[in-house]
Amino acid sequence: DDSTRLDQLDEVTQYAILSHTWLRSSPGELSYDVWNKGTLDLTHPGYEKLVQFCRASLVNHGLSLGWMDTVCIDKSSSSELDESIRSMYKWYHDSSMCITYLSETDNISQLAEDPWFTRGWTLQELLAPVIMKFYNRAWGQLTAKECDKDDKSIQEQIEEATTITSQELSADHINQVSISRKMQWAAKREVTRAEDIAYSLMGLFDINMSIAYGEGADLAFSRLIKEILSTCKYNVLDIFNWG
Repeated sequence: DDSTRLDQLDEVTQYAILSHTWLRSSPGELSYDVWNKGTLDLTHPGYEKLVQFCRASLVNHGLSLGWMDTVCIDKSSSSELDESIRSMYKWYHDSSMCITYLSETDNISQLAEDPWFTRGWTLQELLAPVIMKFYNRAWGQLTAKECDKDDKSIQEQIEEATTITSQELSADHINQVSISRKMQWAAKREVTRAEDIAYSLMGLFDINMSIAYGEGADLAFSRLIKEILSTCKYNVLDIFNWG
C-alpha cells in the first residue's frame, strides 16, 4: 500500500524523522492545516516531499512511521507549538533514523555547499540523531553505510561546512562540548523568525524555557543565556569566550 496518512500516537518506539530546508517558492511547504482540511492538491511540491520521505523510510529503512515538522505540528495551537519546539531535540535524538534531504545536492562532493548547513534549526538536527542518512535532490542515498555520520567523505564535507569534527558529530559527545564551541557553530546560521536563533539552541544546551514569539531575538537570547548560566554543567567564563 503506497498510501500516506497522518496519525497521532501516544507512544512510538521506532520512527523516522525528516530534516530539510523549507521550500522557498509558492505555495511553500505542505502544512498540518491543509492536510487536515482534506483540501490537498496532489501536485503540491510539499506533498511530493512527504511521499518521498515516507517511501524512503519504509522501503529503504523498514520504518512505517515518520515525523515531518511541517505536517505534524499544528501551529494554530500555541501549546502544541510550544511543546514541539521544546521537545524537538529529544525527538530527533530518539528517532530510529533521521533522513536528511539536501535539496541542492547531487553527490557527496557538493554536500558542504548545500543551504541545509546555513539554517538555524538544522544544527541540532545534525547533532541530535544517533543514525542519519543523507539524501540528494533526487532522493538517492549519498552512501551505502547504515549511518552517514560514520562515512569519512561525509565527515570531511560536514567539517568543511560547519567546522564540526567527526568526534563532535557523535550524539553522545555533545554534552562534553564547550559553550563557546557550540555558539561558534550557531553564530552564522540563519532563521526565519528572529527568536529561533535562541529557541533552536535549547536542546544543544539541555535547557528548557517557554516559547514567546514576538519577544524579539535579543530578549529570547538573553533568556537562553540566563538558563545556561543557571545550570552547573558549564564553565561560566566560557560563555563570554565565543564572540
